[in-house]
Amino acid sequence: MDLPQLEPSTDMGRSMGRLTTDRVLVAVRVRPMSAGKADGGAQQRVVVGDSDLKLVIADDKKTRKKEFPYDYVFSQGQDEIYDCIGKQMLKEAFDGFNVCLFAYGQTGSGKTYTLQGLPGAGLPKDTPPTTENEGLTPRLCRDLFSIIQLKLDADPSLQIRVTLSLTEVYNEKVRDLLPATKNPKGQEPPSLDVYETPEKRIEVKGLAKHTVIGYERLITLIQQGNSNREVAETKMNECSSRSHQILQLHVVQQYDKVDSSQEKRDCESYITLVDLAGSERQSKTGTSGEQFRESTHINQSLLMLGRALNSFSREGKQKERVPLRDSKLTRLLSESFGGNSKTWMLAAVSPSVYNWTETLSTLNYASSAKNITNHAKQNRLARALELHELKETNKGLQAALDRELAKHKTMEQEIARLEREKESLLANQTVKKEVEKMQTEAMNLKSARQRKLDESTIMTPPTAAPSYGLTTPSEGMFVGRAKISLKNIIEQTSNYHTLPLSNEGKVADGYNATLVVNIYPVDHQGSADIEKKVAEKDLLGQRVDFVVHVICAKGVPRAFNELVYCQYLYKWAEKDKYKTLEVAKDSDPEFDFKKRFAFSKMNQSLVEYFRSDSVIIFEVIGKSNGGSIPQVSKPSLSSSTTSSSSSSWSARQPRHAPTARRRRHD
Repeated sequence: MDLPQLEPSTDMGRSMGRLTTDRVLVAVRVRPMSAGKADGGAQQRVVVGDSDLKLVIADDKKTRKKEFPYDYVFSQGQDEIYDCIGKQMLKEAFDGFNVCLFAYGQTGSGKTYTLQGLPGAGLPKDTPPTTENEGLTPRLCRDLFSIIQLKLDADPSLQIRVTLSLTEVYNEKVRDLLPATKNPKGQEPPSLDVYETPEKRIEVKGLAKHTVIGYERLITLIQQGNSNREVAETKMNECSSRSHQILQLHVVQQYDKVDSSQEKRDCESYITLVDLAGSERQSKTGTSGEQFRESTHINQSLLMLGRALNSFSREGKQKERVPLRDSKLTRLLSESFGGNSKTWMLAAVSPSVYNWTETLSTLNYASSAKNITNHAKQNRLARALELHELKETNKGLQAALDRELAKHKTMEQEIARLEREKESLLANQTVKKEVEKMQTEAMNLKSARQRKLDESTIMTPPTAAPSYGLTTPSEGMFVGRAKISLKNIIEQTSNYHTLPLSNEGKVADGYNATLVVNIYPVDHQGSADIEKKVAEKDLLGQRVDFVVHVICAKGVPRAFNELVYCQYLYKWAEKDKYKTLEVAKDSDPEFDFKKRFAFSKMNQSLVEYFRSDSVIIFEVIGKSNGGSIPQVSKPSLSSSTTSSSSSSWSARQPRHAPTARRRRHD
């Protein structure tokens, strides 16, 4: 609907139009020169505002001339400020957006005057109020209720509720300026806690919220709260605010009936007006004692707010912590910067050279705020998902429940039918005996499997391998040894080796002997043609099969070739030896001795074991005509001398081998 109260009434308002942007909108007001304390006795004017160019020009004739561009620049009266900012805030609020205006500047620059009206702006306390010097707050409140009445008259189904809260931050304490119960005389107002709601809104615990139904009652409450605010006289300002004031109006619009066209939707909005205490220089204000302590807290909270603004203005360019929790003020205003709000900043400055440093600081402060981007959204109330949508949802859920109940009934009928069949089958004696036989077989298989598992011994590698099981050289005997890794089995490749044999007995001509072996992987059927190789990580938990093929020895000393054979054992399982046939009178004996081994389940310890340097130790033993073949203790597992034979057996695990179950195939 048309709202004539919100149409611009000044030339500046008509020329500006409605600014649509997500960032913080910044306005600067350059107040007139004052002959009083605020400008040090009406000294030289060094700051000028140009409303047409939207520039603030600062030139003290000493340093470089500076120009600051902003969204609005005001140098006239109160009308154009409300026309450009206050009316825009009301439009957005009735559309369901949160809006915020905060006034910033040094003490005596006109912040409170701009928001509230008299007294302020360097004017004497007894200056009579007029419509011209009326502040933005009373103008906004008057139009708020005027528009509410128009909307209620146009649509009887609409209900609008307005609540007011008024807070101050004094010496880093949050106080209620409109408490539900009066504080005892002479007692300091209680400090309230700030907390975050589950909906991520910042609230003040115990803060009174007053429902208002008209303009007169609203203004009365605001004036009552202003009278409770901490103010004091300083050398620069007769009515200096000693605390930060936050005025908040909560506007809720609800319709009695759900509009299926969605043109009428319930919504809410918060209108926040922040009057910050002015930054102070003790040398100018002349504060001492309690006032000096107040000035320290004011400047500290403004410093924290400035840091927060700088952090928000750099957000996206570099990651850094936004110090919102460093002060109560930044915590309460956190939603206004980078959050769900459309925000305006009004920076009030003095034109006098007396305040040159403070004015430049305020202008830089305002320039930083221009870079802050907010994320405002319409605050639609969830009521109208509302009855119609909830009924539709309930209807769908009821249909789903009916389908599930029908399925449940069908399943119960099927279960009853199966129970009847079961009873019929059990009544048949033949079936009953067959069932008992199958149960007996299953128990026997389970017992056999358990026995097989019990035969496997789980052990861990010792810190050093024992030496038993190896042949001790004696007179008339040649003993040559070699060792080999099984890492090629992990890599699924064949490993054909000519291994140099050590001369353990230091016999003559025994230093050139070698042993030729081939160790290669096979599949579960014993075939070496493995079509698809498996990656190491995929071997874990799988069965691994391989063949150790002792082919021949070469260079056995002639003096010790009366009888020659080869035997080998696994490291940490030296009692189990695997021996070839004995070959007579041959220094280059052919053994052609194959054995197949299977590890039923690989684990990480076995992988590391296979990759070690000496998994298998080979010995080539030759005897002279006068020597004797060493008697090797018969291994606990019999070994066949038939080459390439294949019979499955379940081997005992090596005494110190890594954890796994291993099988051997002769």
